[in-house]
Amino acid sequence: MSTRRDRLRVVLRVRQIQEERRQADHARALAAAAEAAGVSASARRRYEESSVRAPGSDPVSFVGARTLAVARAAHVAEAATLHALAVGESDLARALLTEAMTRTQGLERLVERADVVRLRERLAADQRAAEESAYASRGRGGVRA
Repeated sequence: MSTRRDRLRVVLRVRQIQEERRQADHARALAAAAEAAGVSASARRRYEESSVRAPGSDPVSFVGARTLAVARAAHVAEAATLHALAVGESDLARALLTEAMTRTQGLERLVERADVVRLRERLAADQRAAEESAYASRGRGGVRA
């Protein structure tokens, strides 16, 4: 029984390490999503600020302003896409963390059950030893009387 319990403890430790790695992955994914949200909001703000300004009246200023507006719009779209991807990565990391936690909890219950069985066996052996000792001392006492 102790060999099985020891194997369960080793597997439990491996699962706990996996869970800790998933927690770290999830934290990194959340940080990346927050950073991407900031970049996206900043790009959107710069685009909105640039669209408020009226382009110059000459063709060169107009083309320059238009080119800048298109580039900023592309940056907004790219930042929004990167934010969506980062959110997807954080959702995936959360799902993997949940799976790892579930697997660890199941194994923790198995280890706890093995510990309870071992404790019961130890208590039963102690009880038998106490009863045998009591019986042996009564047997000796009965011979003298």
